[in-house]
Parts: sequence; C-alpha cells; structure tokens
Amino acid sequence: MSYIEIKNLSFSYNEKTNVLDDINLEINKGDWIAVLGHNGSGKSTLAKTLVGLLEPKTGEIIIDEMKLDANNAYEIRKKIGIVFQNPDNQFVGVTVRDDIAFGMENLCFLREEMLEKIDFYAKKVNMLEFLDKEPSNLSGGQKQRVAIAGILAMQSDIIIFDEATSMLDPYSREELIRYIKTLHKDGLTIIMITHDINEALLADKILVMNKGKVYAFEETESVMKKKEIFTNSHLELPVALDLASSLEMTDNYKEIRDKLWEYALIK
Repeated sequence: MSYIEIKNLSFSYNEKTNVLDDINLEINKGDWIAVLGHNGSGKSTLAKTLVGLLEPKTGEIIIDEMKLDANNAYEIRKKIGIVFQNPDNQFVGVTVRDDIAFGMENLCFLREEMLEKIDFYAKKVNMLEFLDKEPSNLSGGQKQRVAIAGILAMQSDIIIFDEATSMLDPYSREELIRYIKTLHKDGLTIIMITHDINEALLADKILVMNKGKVYAFEETESVMKKKEIFTNSHLELPVALDLASSLEMTDNYKEIRDKLWEYALIK
C-alpha cells in the first residue's frame, strides 16, 4: 500500500481551466520525490492540495490510508508539513521559540510536551541557541531550519519543500540541501519542488508536470536519460544529458556517455 495516493485529482481556480488535470500518483513512505515543471505547470498547486490548503475540484488524496477531508484533516495535518519559497512568509511568532510552538498549539499539544519538543527539535536542526532570537535576525537558511523544526515537532513524517532553496544564497542553499539529505536518511518522505536540475538529481524519483498533467514519473536515473521529457516539457537539459546529446556522433560516444552518467548520478 502506497503512503500517499492521489486519485483522479483535478483543481481549477476559475472553474474553467484545470490547473491540475486528472492527477494519479502513488508515493511510498520514505521516498524522495523531485517535482519539475515549467511555470504554471501545477507544481505548487499540487503541493497546496496535499496539505489541505486548496480543496480539489474532483478526485481524492489518501495519506497513510486516510482520505484527506474535513473528518480527517486534523490527523493528516500532523503527518505532513510544507516549507515555502520565501522564509519570511512562514513566521508568525515574535521569537524562534514561538514559531516552533505555533503548529503544536494549533494541534492542542500539552504545554509540557510542547516545551520538551521545542528544545528537542531546535537542537535537532542546530537552532537551540537561537530560541529567543527574533526570526528577522536569522539568515535564510536558518529560517528554513526553524520552519523544519516546527514541522518535525508536530510529528510530521512528510515534508514538502516548495521552491524552498530558490531565494537562498549559495551557502544557505547548500546548508538546507545537506539537512534535507539527513531528513531522508532518517526515513522521512520528501517532496521537493524545484527548478534546479542538480537538486532533482538527489531524489529517488522525478515527477515532471506539464500543463497540469503528470508527464513523467520514474526513477531519477531513467528520467535523466530521456531528452524528450525535458524538451517536451520546456525544461533545461541536465548538463550530462546535454553533453551526451552533443557527443552522439563521436566514435567513443558510448564510453563518454557512461562516464557522464556515472558522474552525474553521484549523490
């Protein structure tokens, strides 16, 4: 049984054009999924339906054998959290401590349990010494780690990163990617929406969306060898695939191609 099931999911903002059009997906527990697609392909809309911020026009979402609806929303929101593109849009508290506590307060955690979890997860993301700091004084990468701590404190085991690295400086981006790798090793299910092909290479599987539909959903190595998936979806070619395409006419093409893929898929 898949941990996340999406069945015949469609969504429209204006009741005319479907932003999501008959999406069917199955995601296993512990998978790292990279979601690629041009602007307007439906990536972020899919993320928002998964966390219950948008109500589907048709279809259903099942997480851990529970259908996402008004009856199960409380339990499901314990299981799934989202880290948005702009770190500043995620903060509601005066201090880091307040922000980590916010989600637990909404889920009615006991105060003693909240205090224990705040310290535990702040330490887990290396932010324990910043608990009494104002979020505005943190770097972009530190803000993202605080957002992750708040999600983990709610006992979530699915985290969606919606372009979470796109506004970060190179150092903060590398810092966040390193931490995402740690979360994946710990068994969390990761769904990472990104425009960065190098980030997508880290995932177990790649989901390519095009015009609100699932264009491809395969193992990363398989997707990265299919030039047509990228060209037909108006996506930048991975460097290795671009070079391999350019070298097709050379005598030792196969040897060079194999070396390129060996290098490109190192995680």
